[in-house]
Amino acid sequence: MPHHPHAEAQATPRLDLYAPIHKALRAWMFDTVMRVGRTDGLDAEGLQQTLSRVASLLAVCESHIHHEQVFLHPLLEQGRHNAAQAADQAHAGHARDIARLRSLVSQVRESSPAERDPMLMTLYRALSVFVAENLTHMHWEETVHNETLWACYTDAQLMQAHDALVQSITPQEMAETLRHMLPALAPCERLGMLSDMRAKMPPGAFEGILALAHEVLSVHDAAAVLQGLGLPLHLPAVRAPAHG
Repeated sequence: MPHHPHAEAQATPRLDLYAPIHKALRAWMFDTVMRVGRTDGLDAEGLQQTLSRVASLLAVCESHIHHEQVFLHPLLEQGRHNAAQAADQAHAGHARDIARLRSLVSQVRESSPAERDPMLMTLYRALSVFVAENLTHMHWEETVHNETLWACYTDAQLMQAHDALVQSITPQEMAETLRHMLPALAPCERLGMLSDMRAKMPPGAFEGILALAHEVLSVHDAAAVLQGLGLPLHLPAVRAPAHG
């Protein structure tokens, strides 16, 4: 799911492998922190929904670390010696943070009603710190790592790495990621990503992606996607007024 930065940002636009997934992760993180912060510890159903969302976020963060380690860090190291060393160390720290956050989630699940709100506040603060560190880390990757990738590889080579990474993602993880990614992208980024997916996916599979886009995007943004792809607008039928 690549992104091409605007020409105004740099003389020759380059393929940005980090931007789309990082926009999705930022949106996912912000939403999850807010949900934890407003959760009522005495609302059993709402509490379980919130904790499940935290668990989903932690799972995708863990998967994201794996994807970068397997598909991007080897490119960085081949391009420049030790180019991925700082990120490797950061990822190890993130893995430890994820384990601690999972432990906190379990503690909240098992806590008594009297303990629950203080435990939720502990989780809220720990998750906020985790998100803050990840924001700094993602900025590092989008600037320092991209500088190395763009200096050492062509866009065609980077696209090969991108496609291999995407093919390793399960359909369930892809759908959950797109649910957060599609609304987080700028219109030009969204259309570029969907155009690339359309060119590389079977028509039936892409229909599923379009259905998901209709579900998570506003009416305006969904219509813009269809127009950009040259597809007919699917507007709801308008019933004729009843005659007395």
